[in-house]
Amino acid sequence: MELHRAGRLDEAVAALEKLTEEQPDFALTYNALAAIHKKKGDLSTAIRHSEKYCEYAPDDPFGYTILSSYQLEAGNRPAAEDALGKAYDLRFKEQFGK
Repeated sequence: MELHRAGRLDEAVAALEKLTEEQPDFALTYNALAAIHKKKGDLSTAIRHSEKYCEYAPDDPFGYTILSSYQLEAGNRPAAEDALGKAYDLRFKEQFGK
């Protein structure tokens, strides 16, 4: 994240990609990669990493909300609505235990 904050995005991506090889199920790595690729303007790669984050953190409504926003920006409305629906479902479960 220090590399990201310093604006050294390519180095940050390389470090995070290495981390995905060492710890492929560490969800936050994919979240960070999605954010950096979005910042770099590579929306399709951001979506791919955001989907991976949701795969490894399936109970995090925020992950689905972010994925929804990326999908919507990419013009994939059905996928955006699906992700947002999952986020709502998870929030409902958190709030009401159902």
